[in-house]
Amino acid sequence: MLKKYTGLLLAMVMMIAVLAACGGGNNNASNSSSSDTPKSSSASTDSDNSNSDEKVTLKIIHWINEPVNLYYEDFNKRFTEKYPNITVDYQIVPSDATYDQLQQTRISANDTDLLAIKSGFAPIPQDWATGAQDPLWKQWIDTGLIADLTGQDFLANYNAADVANSTTYNGKVYGVNMGKVSFTGLYYNKKIFAENNLKVPTTWSEFTNVVDTLKAAGVNPLGFAGKDIWPFNLAVQGLSASIQKDQGEFIKGLWTGSTKFTDDVQIEILDKAQYLIQNAIDGVMGIDYGTMPGLFASGQVAMMADGTWNAPTLKSLDPTLEFGYFPIPGSSNAAQNGSLAGKYDMSWMILENAKNKDAALKWLAMQSEPEEYAKFVAASGFLPTQSVEVEDPFTNEISPYLSNFKLAWDQLFINRQNAGEHVSGSSIHAEFLAPAGPIKTSQELAETSQKEWDAAK
Repeated sequence: MLKKYTGLLLAMVMMIAVLAACGGGNNNASNSSSSDTPKSSSASTDSDNSNSDEKVTLKIIHWINEPVNLYYEDFNKRFTEKYPNITVDYQIVPSDATYDQLQQTRISANDTDLLAIKSGFAPIPQDWATGAQDPLWKQWIDTGLIADLTGQDFLANYNAADVANSTTYNGKVYGVNMGKVSFTGLYYNKKIFAENNLKVPTTWSEFTNVVDTLKAAGVNPLGFAGKDIWPFNLAVQGLSASIQKDQGEFIKGLWTGSTKFTDDVQIEILDKAQYLIQNAIDGVMGIDYGTMPGLFASGQVAMMADGTWNAPTLKSLDPTLEFGYFPIPGSSNAAQNGSLAGKYDMSWMILENAKNKDAALKWLAMQSEPEEYAKFVAASGFLPTQSVEVEDPFTNEISPYLSNFKLAWDQLFINRQNAGEHVSGSSIHAEFLAPAGPIKTSQELAETSQKEWDAAK
């Protein structure tokens, strides 16, 4: 039944998009609905336009991300100085479901030219995942709503492998990815490590020795924003990335029946996740994401789980803070622990029936110029997908961990529809384990997860 409704919805979306394209309309009109009420900033110029093209308003939607938003406000000024016939209407809303709803309404009404999605194209649909729901980006492409960018000159500025892995589908390029982020590591306070004669651990036993040494010295070893759950799950994904030799094959096995959530390797991940939460700061499940960086910056914990995107926040909290970032060493094999995993972050797409497609292509082309892209990377904290120099000590320090960059579990996992809460979404739900949750043992959680997975067939 759900598939039937999905098909009907897609048909309606396509019909509306076609009608909107045929109907044309006033490009300069403000069509913001009362339900999405985005903030809007426009950039334009009054300079001589005698030799320019027809005046148009380029519509762009994005979510609230202050460093990125500030960059685009400046970039749009530079863009409109170069193209004085183009006014940019850059609209932002909260990054939660508000933005997801805005995407749907604007695509349905063909009421934007460019839109950002929150990642690259992931997970990639697989033939063996029979019955899995297609991600939205695939649904949009399959129904002809997204422009094919294959062959655009500006794509050559990006690393070919990153273009292939982030925004390529069925051999065609449908987007421009703006960078990678990693979230399977731990931030560590270099001063605290030095005071306790500690080095960055490269194996699980070295890691537990670090934890024991810090506890003996009266230092809280670990901090997580447990109240929001997902930051703790970042650390769990770090364990999975280092313990599982091939996460993709394991996930495929869940679908084909050759692997199970109760396999020893998955139990090991849960056991070590439980160890992390057992050795966290008191009250860890009451700490929210906004509070955690302050606790780390003030030295109240020696290590914390978070994504590389938050390095600028730590610098802003204390410019003198010396910190680093290392992959969580879940394995006893150091070579298996030597890489960071993560995801391709924000990507831009142009609507196939965009009213100002030429202006949208100009915008992407200028954004992709190496000098502009380097400014974006510096502002956003993303790891670059172009070969540009980044004058950032933190990024340079973690670069050895990025030479074999891997996609994290949540970028690979394809879930069954209507799966139970212990296997829902795209995370490994170790938060159900005591002392964070009600389930006492990893074995019990694994058996519950497998039962719910089987029931969702």
